[in-house]
Amino acid sequence: MSAAPPPSIYTESFSTSSNNTTESESINVKETRENILSGFSFEDYFQVSESISVIIKNNFKKIALQLPDYLLWASSELSNKIQNSVPLEYGIKVFILGDTSYGSCCVDEVTSSHLKSDFIIHYGHSCLSPSSKIPVQYVFGKKKNFNVDKFSIEFNKLVESKKEENFIIFYDLLYHHNRESIENLYKNNDNIIVTNINNFNNIYLNNSFKNNKLNETINCNNNNNNNNNNNNNNSDCCGSSDNNNNSGCCGSNNNNNNNNNNSGCCQSQQKQQNDYCQQKSNNEINNENNNEELISGRKIEFKNEKDIKKFNFIWIGEESLTLTNLLMNFNQQMVYRYYIDDNKLLQETLPRNKSLMRRYHISEKCKDASIIGIVVSTLSVQKYSETIDGLKKLIIASGKKPYVFVVGRLNVPKLANFSEIDIYVIVACHENTMVDSKDFYKPIATPFELNLSLRNEKWTGEYITDFGRVFPKLIKDLSFDDDENKCEIPEDQVEDDQGNIHHFSLVTGRIVIQNKNQSTLQQQQQQQQQQQQTQQSGDLISVNNQFKQVSLVGEHLSNKTYKGLDMRIGETPVTTAIEGMSGIPKNYNTDKNNL
Repeated sequence: MSAAPPPSIYTESFSTSSNNTTESESINVKETRENILSGFSFEDYFQVSESISVIIKNNFKKIALQLPDYLLWASSELSNKIQNSVPLEYGIKVFILGDTSYGSCCVDEVTSSHLKSDFIIHYGHSCLSPSSKIPVQYVFGKKKNFNVDKFSIEFNKLVESKKEENFIIFYDLLYHHNRESIENLYKNNDNIIVTNINNFNNIYLNNSFKNNKLNETINCNNNNNNNNNNNNNNSDCCGSSDNNNNSGCCGSNNNNNNNNNNSGCCQSQQKQQNDYCQQKSNNEINNENNNEELISGRKIEFKNEKDIKKFNFIWIGEESLTLTNLLMNFNQQMVYRYYIDDNKLLQETLPRNKSLMRRYHISEKCKDASIIGIVVSTLSVQKYSETIDGLKKLIIASGKKPYVFVVGRLNVPKLANFSEIDIYVIVACHENTMVDSKDFYKPIATPFELNLSLRNEKWTGEYITDFGRVFPKLIKDLSFDDDENKCEIPEDQVEDDQGNIHHFSLVTGRIVIQNKNQSTLQQQQQQQQQQQQTQQSGDLISVNNQFKQVSLVGEHLSNKTYKGLDMRIGETPVTTAIEGMSGIPKNYNTDKNNL
């Protein structure tokens, strides 16, 4: 199920046609404003007063406003209201992030870091993925077309017909302001849970951003006072080491007399540093509280029943990527959607079996691939770097070659430049990880699909779009030589005496050979002899010291008809440099001489 496209009116005011007059543009902006605000005031819809109070309370200096395309009409007014409402003595600067590096649902920490922002206000729809650096306030917007009383009547009918079953109510972010009203209706019912959403990200809620500068200052002091003991003072975030040299506060403990003179300062700073370390550990994705669970950025507080598989889901809102993710991740559970305009509560009938089989088909293609490209589509979600490293290790352990690509916003022309890649795996937020790759030249898999296929695990119907939940599986022991950790070879694969895996591809109907084991000394000598012979004949070939296989990129390059520009080193005569054209493209200086 794909998300419904936004109304065309969202982009009318951004037309690049030079024929549009100023009067028509102002009319489009006025219509857009009225349709989006839908009866709310500008300050109420964008929660301007709440943002100002947070900025003043935490003394933020550089504030970045991130808006999607359909809200850019409000950027100027928003920045002016915030800039003018905060007293001058605070000295704030407000920036507008109009063009995000990746999807608009993700917090753009990359661009914000370039501007050295210490606070981001994210407007519009969000994937609510946990961030890693900068505190964020989420402003989702509001809609008035939802009636809580009408919903309760329809929902109570369903509850009466299924008295012994449990329900979890999810809602679109635009109806977050109705959450308290829904919660009051069912707070005494142990079988019904209403999800909750925080308007601030994990960095802000844990107050870890307040200790970042303090921790940096402490580390700087440590480096200045302990230049000779740097290796012993950096074993963990709290400054402890195997040698019990706790220099995390005011320097080394070798000079006890000096430390005693600054005991008050040391104890205060050490306590704040320990708080920072504790908050840093609390920023991890996995929630250790057994009574809570985080699904699509929404917190679920269990009452009696704690098994998520024993709950039915209720979705309030329009068709969206969030709903699609719920249907895919919990494909064995009943999902009901409340149609607000029609006032109906119906079971969602997404063809999940067909969608899952399409994803399973891509997973089978991962087994046939020899070169796998890792596409990085987020640089802000927690554990994205660790996930990339885990994918690389998994691909290498499977006898394949990984390549990492950072291409910003994903599109067909960008990935079409790399014809050598057999399949891509995308590292993105949970709402953008399932890419419909029918328009792309090569399929795009998810980390869950790649891990499933390369580990030869049996698919049980489970599906995970959040790579944060896949990460623990990626960091499992990848040793294929250890009998305890070695994956069982499926029936469609055969292993020979040399360790080569012969796999029957269900996609192509051919036998695919994979070499996993390291070459023996005798085999390496034979390969070196073959390499010398082929180099003399002019063919492109190289031997990997780690895997007994030919360089796959070299094979692709040797089979190409066009191999790039021929540099002809030593054959091209050297000439004196001459002055070229100057000026702007439409009016070069040399063009005046030709007039």
